[in-house]
Amino acid sequence: MDVADFLQSVATPDGATMFHADESPMDEHYSASSFAEAFQKSTRHDTILTELSSPTGGRWSNKQLDSIDEENPDGDDQNISNAIPEEIKDQYKNSFFTSTKLIVKRNLTLLKRNREFLIGKTIENFGMGIGMALIFLQSAAFPSGVNQSDKVAEWFSLGCPEDGFTDDVSLAYDKLLAGTYSSIFLGCFHILLGTLTGTPDEVDQRSIYYKHADARFFQAGAFLLGGQISQLPLLFMEIVAFGLPFYFIAGLAYEAKAFFIYLAILIAYKFALKMLYGVLVQTLPKKANVQGVGTFLYLLLTLTSGFIVYPVAIPGYWKWLFYANPMAWAMQGMASNQFFSSKYSGYVCERISLGELALEIPRGWESGGSVWIGYTFAFLVPYIIVFGLVTWLALKHIRIEPDRQHVKKEVNIGAKKEKTEEINVPFVPVDLSFDKLTYEVTASTSKEQLRLLNEVSGVFKAGRMCALMGSSGAGKTTLMDVIAMRKTSGSITGKIELNGHEQERTSFLRSSGYVEQFDVQSPELTVRETVEFSGRLRLDSNDPAIGDDETKMKFVDHVLEIMELTDIATLQVGSFEEGGLSFEQRKRLAIACELAGSPSVIFLDEPTSGLDSRGALVVIRAMRRIADSGRTVVATIHQPSAAVFEMFDDLILLKKGGNVVFFGELGEESNKLVSYFEERGASPIEKQENPAAWVLRAYAGEHSSSVDWGERYKSSDEAATVHTQIATCKESAAPSNKIFFSSTYSTPIKERMYLMCVRMLTIYRRSPPYNMTRMVISVLYAFLLGSVFIQSSFKRGNVTWSEEEAAALIGTVFLSLNVVGTTAMTMAIPVAKRARDVFYKHRASGMIGHNSMFLGLIVAEFPYLLALSFIYAVVYCATAGLLTTAASFFWFVLFFFLHTASYSYFAQCFMCLVRDEKASGALQGVWIGLNLFYAGFVVVPQNFFSFFWLGLWINASRYALEGIIFTQFENVSTQVIASAGSPFWYSLDCETGYTDTCSASLLDFATFFFGGKFSASNRGIDIGVLVGWNLLALFGTWLCLKKFNYVNT
Repeated sequence: MDVADFLQSVATPDGATMFHADESPMDEHYSASSFAEAFQKSTRHDTILTELSSPTGGRWSNKQLDSIDEENPDGDDQNISNAIPEEIKDQYKNSFFTSTKLIVKRNLTLLKRNREFLIGKTIENFGMGIGMALIFLQSAAFPSGVNQSDKVAEWFSLGCPEDGFTDDVSLAYDKLLAGTYSSIFLGCFHILLGTLTGTPDEVDQRSIYYKHADARFFQAGAFLLGGQISQLPLLFMEIVAFGLPFYFIAGLAYEAKAFFIYLAILIAYKFALKMLYGVLVQTLPKKANVQGVGTFLYLLLTLTSGFIVYPVAIPGYWKWLFYANPMAWAMQGMASNQFFSSKYSGYVCERISLGELALEIPRGWESGGSVWIGYTFAFLVPYIIVFGLVTWLALKHIRIEPDRQHVKKEVNIGAKKEKTEEINVPFVPVDLSFDKLTYEVTASTSKEQLRLLNEVSGVFKAGRMCALMGSSGAGKTTLMDVIAMRKTSGSITGKIELNGHEQERTSFLRSSGYVEQFDVQSPELTVRETVEFSGRLRLDSNDPAIGDDETKMKFVDHVLEIMELTDIATLQVGSFEEGGLSFEQRKRLAIACELAGSPSVIFLDEPTSGLDSRGALVVIRAMRRIADSGRTVVATIHQPSAAVFEMFDDLILLKKGGNVVFFGELGEESNKLVSYFEERGASPIEKQENPAAWVLRAYAGEHSSSVDWGERYKSSDEAATVHTQIATCKESAAPSNKIFFSSTYSTPIKERMYLMCVRMLTIYRRSPPYNMTRMVISVLYAFLLGSVFIQSSFKRGNVTWSEEEAAALIGTVFLSLNVVGTTAMTMAIPVAKRARDVFYKHRASGMIGHNSMFLGLIVAEFPYLLALSFIYAVVYCATAGLLTTAASFFWFVLFFFLHTASYSYFAQCFMCLVRDEKASGALQGVWIGLNLFYAGFVVVPQNFFSFFWLGLWINASRYALEGIIFTQFENVSTQVIASAGSPFWYSLDCETGYTDTCSASLLDFATFFFGGKFSASNRGIDIGVLVGWNLLALFGTWLCLKKFNYVNT
C-alpha cells in the first residue's frame, strides 16, 4: 500500500485491519475523532497556531520594499494594510467597461464558432416566417381582392353611406381585421414561444457564472450587460429571418417606414421577454420550476394580450395585467403602425378614419394615432431596464446550489454490522475464453475500415479478477463490450466460449452482468427498491433454489450487505443536479444491481474512475468478495493505486490498435508482471513504485518506442500458456457446465409488466416537480381563464353577453387546450428521457422488453392525466359559468383528457424516436404549431384557403375545441346580443332601426363564429379522431422502443 492509500485509510474503520496491538504502544486503533484529538495535542498543531497568530510582513512586491520600516520590519496591522498595493485592494482587475467589452468579445467568438447553430436558427426562423405567413396569405392586405377588403375601401370612398354597409362589406371588414390582428398576434406569439422553450437551457449556464464570479473575473452588471449586447446580432438575425417573409407574405403594409418600425417593435419586445424570463433563470432552483413558472407567464401574457380576449372584453379587475403586458403593448404598437400607415390614409368618413375604426370597433384598442407607437417604445424600454435591474440584483445576491437532501450522516462503511442471512443462489462458474477476436468499424470521415481489436485471445477464469488496462484508445472498453455482446455496430470475428461452449446471446445475457462507467438509475427510487427490481426480474422463480419472492428478498439483503449499502438502503438515489447518493455510492449500487441477478460473469467499465483512493478501495473490495464467491470478474481500469491493483489476479494489457502486450497472472505484489517486462528490457521498477503506473510507462513511455511489445508477447511463454488454456477450456466442455436458458427472460410476461407498472407508478408518485406542478398550474390556469367571466357567471336572472364576450369564451377554451397541452408535452419530455435511458440498460441486461416498458409508461401517465382533466374542468367550468349538467361536464372532461393525453403520449413517442431532448424539441414545435395554427381559432375555418384545409382536418386541437364548445354551449341559456352592423347581426336577419334586442343563443353564435364548419353533429367524429391520435402516439412509442436503441455502441 502506498503512502496516499495508507493516509486515506488509516483514520477510517478500514484502518483497524492495519493495527497490530503487539507492535503498538496503543491499546486499540484510533478512531477519526481520536486522531483529531491527538493532532490538536501535538507540537505540530501548536506550531501552526503560533504561525497564525504572528503578524506577517507587508512585502507584497518590490514596490513596497522602500516603505517598510527597517526598525520594525514586521510592522503593525496599520502598516501592513498600508503596504497592500492598490491594485490588490480592488475587487476586480478590470474596470466595468473593460469587463463588459471582454465579455462581449468572448460571447461573440463563441457565437461565431457555432456555425451550425446560427445556420439552423436562420433556416428555422425563415421557414417559420414563410410557413406561418402562408396561412394568412395576403389576408392582411388592403385594399385587396384576396380578402375582399377592396369592398371596405369602396364603401369608404363613397362616403360611408349607412345603407351601403351591407353584409358583404361587414364580412369583408371582419376578414380584414381577423387577418391583420391574427398576423400581428402570431408574430408576437412565435417570439414568446421561442423565449419560453429556450429559457430552461440557460439554467445550465449558472454554474459557469458562479465559477467566474467566485474568481472575480467580472462584475455582475458587466456579465449581464455584456451578455445582452452580444445577443444583439443573433436576436437581429432571428427577427429579420422571421419578420421579412412573414410581413410581406401576410400582406402587412408595403411601406419601408412601417416595415422597419415593425422590426424595431419585435426586437424591443423580444428583449423585454428575455429580461422577464431572465429573472426566472436567476431566481428559480430547477429547470422544471423555470419551465412551470415560464409557462404560467406564457398563459398570462397570451390571455391578456388583447387577442384571445379583446381589450374591450377584459374585466376591470384584470385590466392592470393588460396594461403591464409587453405582448399587449407590442400588439398595440404594431396595430397602430399598420392601420395608420400610408395604405390606410385617405380612407376617412365624416367623423372617423378607417384606421381609427379598425382599432376601436369591435376590439377596443387605443385609436389615438401613431403616437401609440411611441408609447409602445416608452413602455418596452423601461420594462427592459427594470427587469434588467432585477436580474442584476439576483446575480449579485442570489446563489442557487444543488440540494444534497439525501446525504445521510454517520454512515459507517466498513464497520462490523449484524450479518443478514446468507443466501446462496446457485450459479454455474464460468471460464470465459476468446480466441483471435477482431473488431472493425467504418471510419466516420471515409469508407476506410478501422481495426480496433487485432486478434486478441485470452481466458477469464472463474473465481478470479482480471483487469483490462492500456493507454487511452488502446481498446480495453471495446474488448469488454465485444465480449459482453454490447456492440451493435461494426464487424466482429473470432470465437467466444463459456466453459468451452459457444457463446449464445440469450443464455449469456441471463448469466452475466455489466456495470457501465456512468450508470443510469431512476432518481426517485430508493437503493433497496432499485436492487429489488433487478433481483425480482433476474432471479428465476422456477429455480428450486429460489422458489418464492421471500428468498429473492433475502438474497437482495445479502447483496446490499456485500456491497456495504445496508446503511443507505432507504435513501433515494437522487441525481447529481438535485442531490442524492455520492459518486462512489452510485458505483456500488450499480454493481449491486448486477449482482442481484446472481451472474456467473460480471463486467465493469472503469469502476474506480472518478473516485478517491478510499472510494476506489471500497468498490474494489466489493468486487473481490464477488470473485471470491466463484464468479468471474472482469474490469477495465485506469490508473489504479497500488492497493487497488494488488487486489486483481490477472491482467490483460493492450496498446493502441487493439494489440495485446501482456496477458497473464500478476503474482504476489505483481512480481510476475514485473519480471516479465524487466526480463525483456524494461527499465527496473523503483522501490515503492506503483506497478500499474510503472508497466504503462515501461511499454508506452518515451524509451519504449523501439520495442514492439506486441510481437514480443506473441513469442512469449505467457501467450503460449493462454492458447493452452483456451484449448483446455474447449476440451473440458460438458453438458454439466453448459449455461443454457430456454427463455429470454427470467420471469413471465405478466410479472414483468406488473413490476414495471409498479415501478413507474412509484417513480411518478415521487415526482412532485412533475406531477404536483402539473396539478397546481392546472388549477391556476383554469381559475385565471375562467375568472374572465366571473362577473357574468355569478349574476342572477337572465344573463346576456356581447359578441366580444362570447368570442372570448371560445378563446379561453382554445387557450386552455393549447397551454395545458403544451405544458403537458414540455414537462413529459425529460421524464420520458430518463425512463427511456434506464430501459435501454435493463433491456441490454436481459431484464425486460419493450412491451413492459410501453405498458409502464401508459399506466403511470394515465391517472395523472385523468385527475388533471377533472380538476381543470371543475375549476374552469365553475368560474366560467359552464357547470350546467352532469352530461356536459362529462363531455368536457372526456375531450380535455383525450386532447391532453395526445400531447403527453406524443411527448413520449418523440423522446423514444430521437436521441436527445433538443431533437425532440423540434418535433414538439411542429406538433404544437400544427395544433395552434390549425385549431380553427387563430384562423377561423371559413378563412382558410382550400390548400390549407388538410391541416384543419388532421390536428387534434380542432376536434377537442369543436367537441368542448358544442357540448358546453348546447345546455347554456345565455343569449348573445348581436352588435349592429356586424356579420353576426346580418346573419340573424336583423334590420336597421329594429327596436328590440337582436340576439341568439351561444350555440348559434358558435355555429356562426366557425362559419358553419364546426357542428354538434360531429361529436362522434371528434371522439374518434382524438382516440385515433392517442392510439397513433402509443403505437409510435411501442415501435420506437422496439426498434431504436440510442446507446453509443
